[in-house]
Order: sequence, then C-alpha cells, then structure tokens
Amino acid sequence: MTVIASIIKNTRILDGKAYIGIIAFPLMLNIRDASIGKASMALVAGIFYVAYSFAINNCFDVDTDVQNPQKHGKNPIASGELSFAAGVISSLLIALAGLGFAYLTNPTMFAIYSTMLGLSTFYSIPPRLKSKPLVDVISHGLFFGALPFMFGAYLDGMLSKPEVIISIALTLHSFAMEIRNHLEDYESDLKANLKTTPIVIGKNLAEKLAIVFSLSSITLLLYLVSPLFVMGAPVLTIQKSHKIFDTSVVMLLLLYLVKSLVL
Repeated sequence: MTVIASIIKNTRILDGKAYIGIIAFPLMLNIRDASIGKASMALVAGIFYVAYSFAINNCFDVDTDVQNPQKHGKNPIASGELSFAAGVISSLLIALAGLGFAYLTNPTMFAIYSTMLGLSTFYSIPPRLKSKPLVDVISHGLFFGALPFMFGAYLDGMLSKPEVIISIALTLHSFAMEIRNHLEDYESDLKANLKTTPIVIGKNLAEKLAIVFSLSSITLLLYLVSPLFVMGAPVLTIQKSHKIFDTSVVMLLLLYLVKSLVL
C-alpha cells in the first residue's frame, strides 16, 4: 500500500460520515439564507475537520489499538503501514486545509471551527482528554456534537431557538456515542491503563447512561418536530438497541429538515 493510500485510510472518513452529516444538516437548513459558495466552503472544511479528528486520534491511539486486533484494519499506524511521523504531519496538513476553507466562511464560523479543532486535538494528544473520566464524554459532546452543528448553523449569521434545541440534542447523543465507543474499547483501554468514564464507573452504569443520553436526545427531537410526538416517548424506554436510537435521531432530523424547507 502506498503512503498516500495509508494517509487516506488513516482519516477513516467513512467512519466519520455521521459527523459530516452533523455539519451538512444545518448547512442545508440555512441554505436559503446564504450563498452556495459559503455553504460549499463550510462543507469542505467540515470534511477536513472530521478527517483530521480521526487521523490525529489514530496517531495517539497506537498504545490501545495495537492491543485490539479489530482496530488494526482501521489504524495503519498500529498495523505498521504508516509511520507515526507521517501520520502526524499529514494530520496537521489536513487541519490547516480545513482552517483555510473555514476562514472563507464568516468570522463566527471560523471561531467555532478553531475551537472545535482545538478540542478535537487535545482529546487525542496530551493531556489526552479522552483518558480523563467525565472530561472525555463532555469534550466529545462538544467537538463532535454541539460545535460542528453550530458551525453549520451560523451560515446565516444567527442561531435560532430550534437550532439551540438541536445542538443540545446532538450533544446528548454524542455523549452516548462516546460512552459506546469506550465500551467497545474497554478491554484494550484497561490494558493500556487509561481511565475512561466506563472504566471508572463500570460497564453496567455506563451502558445505562448511554441509553439515558440517547433517549433524552430523541425526546428533544420529537418535541421539535411536533410537541404531540413527545407523548410517544415512553415507548422508547423499552428499546435498548443503539442502532434504533441512531436511526431515530437521523430520521427525526431529516423530518425536521423537510418540514423546515417545505413550510
């Protein structure tokens, strides 16, 4: 495999498609009040952001990924296909490219982009926020939840009340996704002596918290689409499938998007 192919593999762009969607969604929501050019610049910046976040994370997750055979196929540095130096340098170039495109949007979007880029960076590199209990979940909720959405939402220069509700909902769901990610890496993180939230509070409580965060997120989105839909929220408590939770979030966001563009 060539170095270029390994660098592209290191971005794990397909794994980050949901986070690209978090940025693309508010761009589509506000496209009528902004130029196609700025929306395009923001989308490209968003793609670079997600690629960078996964790439830099791979660089500094070698200690855990080498102990997890399932991660070898997703981390070319852990598998020896790409050197650590090449991984870090290519990641930084991706980040700079993203900053360049974000600069072409507007000052507020650029400030948000810079903030989430910083959080994403320190989530992976020392002090490695992902290894600090509670901070790992909160930081993930910000740089892969609220902030990417707000970055796209400020395309029209403002944040509406529905957009505030969506940003909170996405933050909660991002909390759940972070806990789920840590649960998947529980054994390898334990061997690497990382103190993630699930390791500190235990698997059972972590799993319950992930469900609570997902259900809270879905309830907010049900209210946003139609307050009457909240009456059906109790039905969700019998569901414990993360795939169903993820699908529900996506469908409710798409329903709200269609509703907003049509009305």
